[in-house]
Amino acid sequence: MAITITGITPATGPTTGGTSHLITGTDMHLVTGVTVGGTAVQGFEDLSPTLLRIVTPPGTVGAKDVVLAPGAITGTGIFTYAAPTEEQLTSTLARRWILEVNTGTVSSPVWTRVRAIGELKPTQENNMEDDSDYDSDGWASNTKTQMSWEIETKILRKKGVESGNHDPGQEALRAKADQFGAAGTAHVRWYDREGGPEAYQGFGSVSWEPEGGDAKDLEAVTVKITGNGKRTVITNPAI
Repeated sequence: MAITITGITPATGPTTGGTSHLITGTDMHLVTGVTVGGTAVQGFEDLSPTLLRIVTPPGTVGAKDVVLAPGAITGTGIFTYAAPTEEQLTSTLARRWILEVNTGTVSSPVWTRVRAIGELKPTQENNMEDDSDYDSDGWASNTKTQMSWEIETKILRKKGVESGNHDPGQEALRAKADQFGAAGTAHVRWYDREGGPEAYQGFGSVSWEPEGGDAKDLEAVTVKITGNGKRTVITNPAI
């Protein structure tokens, strides 16, 4: 294999720079430097052998080459700087998230939608350690040493009108909650249904907590998926 570029998402950004983009290709873990329009990128991170996250430097309006080192691997004109505009903003909705659980195998995944979600909150927690020294003129300094992730979701228990069975995605999570170790670990992915850049997958331990209630309440369950290891950025399946 060798370093290659197949694209960049999103393919446009403001001339002010400072926006996050994903470069797709091969052997991204071997990249030692990135330029956009001839200007060096100060922040980049290989997320996988096929994904590299960059933060764009400031630039001028127009299509620009993206160049990876070593080897000057060039994506000709694949990124476009656009003049920033004071565009009208609209709110995004909490219900934009889709949650899916793999009911197949890791090598041959079968992604099953978890339906009847009432709430979903994906979180990332950072462990920060003080790395202040004598040269900081009295200013404190901290560095991130560890990250963890969790998904907390409230699902409404609903049954098929004809089958009388609960939603298969819900049932896959419920079954995991009663197991230990690998048997209790779910392979999940969650992403923006509108095709935005937020799309992830990972493995996590499942807890299933029925909420109960009185005679007029609907049956609801709080499900927590606590990450085991890395949360991986993926190409949004909704694109």
